[in-house]
Amino acid sequence: MTRATDIGVILALAAALAAPGLAHAQGRTPPAPAATAAPADAPVRYLVKPGDTLIGLSSRYLVKVGDYRTLQSLNKVPEPRHLRPGSTLTIPYPLLKTEVIAAQLGAYSGAVTITRAGRAVAATRGLALAEGDQIATGPNAFATLDLPDESRVSLPSNSTLKIARLRQVLLTGGLRRDFELTLGKGTASVSPLPTPDSQFLIRTPLSVAAVRGTEYRVAFDPARASAAAEVIKGVVGLAPTAGPPAETPVPAGFGARASAAGVAPPKPLLPAPTLVRGGRTQEDPQVAFAVEPVAGAGAYHLQLANDAGFVDVFTETVVPAPAASFAGVPDGTFFVRATAIDADGLEGLPRDYGFERDLNTLDAGAPAQDKTGKIRRFKFRWSAAGSGQRLYELQLFRGAETTPLVDVPGLTEPELSVTDLPPGAYHWRVVATRFKPGQPPSVKAGALQDLQIGE
Repeated sequence: MTRATDIGVILALAAALAAPGLAHAQGRTPPAPAATAAPADAPVRYLVKPGDTLIGLSSRYLVKVGDYRTLQSLNKVPEPRHLRPGSTLTIPYPLLKTEVIAAQLGAYSGAVTITRAGRAVAATRGLALAEGDQIATGPNAFATLDLPDESRVSLPSNSTLKIARLRQVLLTGGLRRDFELTLGKGTASVSPLPTPDSQFLIRTPLSVAAVRGTEYRVAFDPARASAAAEVIKGVVGLAPTAGPPAETPVPAGFGARASAAGVAPPKPLLPAPTLVRGGRTQEDPQVAFAVEPVAGAGAYHLQLANDAGFVDVFTETVVPAPAASFAGVPDGTFFVRATAIDADGLEGLPRDYGFERDLNTLDAGAPAQDKTGKIRRFKFRWSAAGSGQRLYELQLFRGAETTPLVDVPGLTEPELSVTDLPPGAYHWRVVATRFKPGQPPSVKAGALQDLQIGE
């Protein structure tokens, strides 16, 4: 039986795949595969400059000066003190000097655990992250790793990522960034790499994602023994690590799943969902969104973030029906991202909306009544939530009349007592006028409430 760790996939950017003939995610089949070597720790190719010598390059840029002999043999150089300008040297990566590059915890929320050398480190915004650090998010927790070239990796809930390598090659300036995703999902946004020998990798036990200037998701589910890649922008090539390394191009808008049995053909991702009244102001106790159903969707994923780039995500949910709600969202300007998930678990293309959260509720309670002698008193009560100052107006209607029997504006307290109401059927409501600094007054009318007074 083949172990999961013995089988993998390679996801490598193939710039040539971005030609005009490349299929898009509208039900079309991706292009036929092209045989391409699977990327690993690729050697560096160096263009010789005037004055360069093997011994001089080795003393400055190799870990061991004596390794110039390895370069001499590998590149068939007759004389190590003489190199032909314009020629190319192939240098194995392990021989090269590198320096550590920086990363930081750009944003996080919820229970985020940083483990360094077996010990927990408190998560703080801007925390410097190093090789060997592991970042784990708990339920409804999120973390984003920022790199100096504006590339980033974002982790949603219940995900674990380890920083395997953060290095720059001194000879070329090439960047080598490796991450290991052992649980959950990671979304990578990768800036164009500065040199041909630069690499940006996200590995899972079943896959390696290596790209240049693209946006994609990588997922690994140990319970299912399956990995997945979903390409949002750019182009990714998919190949098994065992057997002939024939790449299958995965263009933007397509996804693919890998297991120990092999790599499934890429398939179109579901289209971005549309929110019903997506940009409306949210005034109710819970922030709620309705999604127009997407054909083929088995679930919907909604995330809320403080920023339009979804670097600072603070809550999310996956629901089977095209509707979701969130409790505890404070007032402010926020952003919602919606995606549809197909029956195979591949997450589709995203659509983002901005919205205002401005809690503003007005709820009526049942009137209380008491009697003193022959006087019967009815106390009408209500409650409001949300910032600002309010003035209330109580309106009481008898039967089907549209002109109020009682109309008392300018109330500052959420209650009013009315006496000596004759028996009959009544309806009543409260109208609240809210005042907030820098905004015009807003009026909110409560629903009509029934009141039946007997003999």
